[in-house]
Amino acid sequence: MKSVEIDRSKRLKDDLGKGHNRWHPDITPIIEVDLDEEVSLETRDASDGQMNPSVTVGDFDGFAGKVGHPLTGPVYIKGAEPGDLLEIEYVDIIPESYGWTRNRPGAGFLRDLFPESFVVHWEMKDGWATSNELPGVRIPNGSFMGTAGVAPSRAQMDTWRERRPTWSVVVESPSHPILKTRYRKA
Repeated sequence: MKSVEIDRSKRLKDDLGKGHNRWHPDITPIIEVDLDEEVSLETRDASDGQMNPSVTVGDFDGFAGKVGHPLTGPVYIKGAEPGDLLEIEYVDIIPESYGWTRNRPGAGFLRDLFPESFVVHWEMKDGWATSNELPGVRIPNGSFMGTAGVAPSRAQMDTWRERRPTWSVVVESPSHPILKTRYRKA
């Protein structure tokens, strides 16, 4: 089985051959698979490795800002054409032994109910998540894939750009897997 393994001691920007942080047709696939072929992909957490069991709320200010969600891939599926409907089956999702939950003031669906920063560190063991920050709470393993998708075509990118006619995107390198952009008035 083909696989993509990542080095969890490195951030995505330091391990460029393993992922990207946006959907763009110019990002070169890192692995090719046939239709119906199984592939194993290791993934990064949403903080791109900034979170660990020793992180406190006081550490949040030192985090790299505007880190795009790190994605493993792209995966090129041989024979797939634009417009095809692809069915992806996740055969197994194996969580790491550590997970986290974080609240950022002003962000998320419950921002009005939780105005303070907090972090919960989870130990994943025997199918359960437990935390010293929430004593007595046990959550069954409900691991999910998170973010998965297909790169848009050039035509689709043009359609999206038409929705923001008064803004332009300044991109340092469109084919580079790590997006460094800023929006500005056109």
